[in-house]
Amino acid sequence: MPAPIIPSASAQTQSAKENESADDEQDWQGLPPGKGREETFYMCSPCHSLKLVIQQGLSKKRWDEVMDWMFEEQEMPELEPEDRKLIVDYLAKFYGEDRKARGGRIRRP
Repeated sequence: MPAPIIPSASAQTQSAKENESADDEQDWQGLPPGKGREETFYMCSPCHSLKLVIQQGLSKKRWDEVMDWMFEEQEMPELEPEDRKLIVDYLAKFYGEDRKARGGRIRRP
């Protein structure tokens, strides 16, 4: 009887990383990894599709103005200053005016 084939630890690790990567993409609805992704996801996605966020391409100043508008007109909860800065910085980095050059786009599975 032949011995069972047991995958090496490195093959198991690689497979786990591939599964994590696929799960990660699905969980974050295409938001690229980066500081502020989690806060952005949990602040934006309860009220509207992240596709609305992803397509914008705004400057940091405009993202900050959008946050003001959402707080004043859309009843968004007020954020702590450090959380607001983290989210605005993330949005400006990945969904700024030059978003395509930085990779800020919807990632298709």
